[in-house]
Amino acid sequence: MKEPAGTLDAMPSKRLFLSIIADYDLNKSICELVDNGLDVWVRGGRRSAINICIDVDVDQKTINVKDDAGGLPRTELRYIVGPGQTGSSANDETIGIFGVGTKRAVVALAQDIKIITRFKKEKTYQIEFDDSWLSTESWELEVYQVADISPGSTIVELSKLRIQLDNLKLEKLKTHLQATYAKFIKNNNVNIILNGEAIEPIFFDNWSFPPNYEPRHYHGDLFTSDKRKIRVNAIAGLSNESSPGPGEYGVYFYCNDRLIARALKTFEVGFMKGYAGLPHPKISLTKVIVSLNGDARSMPWNSSKSDISTKHEVFQALHDWLNQVVKDYAALSRIWMGDWPDKVFQYNEGGIINVPVDNFPTARKSYLPPAPKSKPRYAEIVAESNVKVAKQKPWARGLYEGIIAADLISKQRQLEQKNKISLIVLDSTLKIAFKEFLVNESGVHYSDQKLLDIFSSRHKVHLEVQKYVAMSQSEWQKIKYFSDMRNSLIHRRVSGAVSDSDLDDFRSIVEDVLKKLYKLKF
Repeated sequence: MKEPAGTLDAMPSKRLFLSIIADYDLNKSICELVDNGLDVWVRGGRRSAINICIDVDVDQKTINVKDDAGGLPRTELRYIVGPGQTGSSANDETIGIFGVGTKRAVVALAQDIKIITRFKKEKTYQIEFDDSWLSTESWELEVYQVADISPGSTIVELSKLRIQLDNLKLEKLKTHLQATYAKFIKNNNVNIILNGEAIEPIFFDNWSFPPNYEPRHYHGDLFTSDKRKIRVNAIAGLSNESSPGPGEYGVYFYCNDRLIARALKTFEVGFMKGYAGLPHPKISLTKVIVSLNGDARSMPWNSSKSDISTKHEVFQALHDWLNQVVKDYAALSRIWMGDWPDKVFQYNEGGIINVPVDNFPTARKSYLPPAPKSKPRYAEIVAESNVKVAKQKPWARGLYEGIIAADLISKQRQLEQKNKISLIVLDSTLKIAFKEFLVNESGVHYSDQKLLDIFSSRHKVHLEVQKYVAMSQSEWQKIKYFSDMRNSLIHRRVSGAVSDSDLDDFRSIVEDVLKKLYKLKF
């Protein structure tokens, strides 16, 4: 039996705002206010230019955000503070105008909030609220008609800030805005200005184009369970650099042109055993940039638009395909590691291959050709070739590893002094090789004091080793030449450059010495 027994007031308490403001920092909060201006602009048809000016005064502890996107009509003022209300329609590709985020954002930033708006050339209205209003349970808010501001503009004034401001936070805010709104800023009609400086966009599409494994542009449509269409455009490939910063690897998500997730490397996007593998420098060229456009209610973002909701049906529809794409490009990055300059980075120009996808949930493939066979790396070849020697003479292991280390350093394009560092490593390896030979191979006992005396001079070292090893005079002359070059690098005020030919010549000499002293193979 079921009989009516009255009603309940389900209006949420305003304390809800204060309980969730910890989820918002300066970056997220400012972005919510920028989102509002962009949403008004989108709903207006993107016809005219929009300027969003953000002024953050560190000394006065105030924040003002002004936009000329069109302003809010009197009938929509309730969206500013009404719980869960929004001005977006089902067909808008917006970022969620005046839903929950804005209300949380302004409360998270400040105790005193003033919002002034003028729709087109109509009257100008102002609402304001503070902590005393938040402490009451009434949702009624006074609306004031005030002196006119610029037609079609909105100003949000925040004072008595809850957060501490400094120049470092401002710099981080700048780079966050540059990345988050890059696609909007690229549009000549969108200008975002922070403290008088126009924000320049930051993109992450720095691709390499190795033959047969160029980036792929995957595109197609998805439909949600309630028949809403989502347009999917994704570019996957190998980055043209392995350094951090703009070259961050992983998966990126844009929703309605706004960056939501940057350089994801979680198991949900394929960075796990059995797929791409756990995050590691070997796979740091892997990059996938996913762009989704459609009804804001169908975007797989979290409530603060700071991450992707991996339980969302749209993400789940992309999950298997995305994991396979990440896996296949990560495999290429891993196979070619050590040869990236030759196999990947030299191909810095080319085309992106177009790949239509009829059904993302069932695609489950990257449409890449089979990965090339992985050839043994130099380090593996050398180590394998000297297994027996290392087992019989463990002191020899560090010697061939010195050659491997010098080889790796010499291939690092980002190191301007790589040749100097490699030469120092080779010379140190040679010096250690002579010491280990005298101690372990000569058959003569050398006391610590005797060794200290011998190694006080490189000339003495060479004379001592010559007692046991037959090497030509020209070889010793070259060894001395490069030893002097190494001393110049370390001990003299001004040192010269080390050419590629010098480095190759010295490496060949060191390898020959190690072959004669220890029968090592290279």
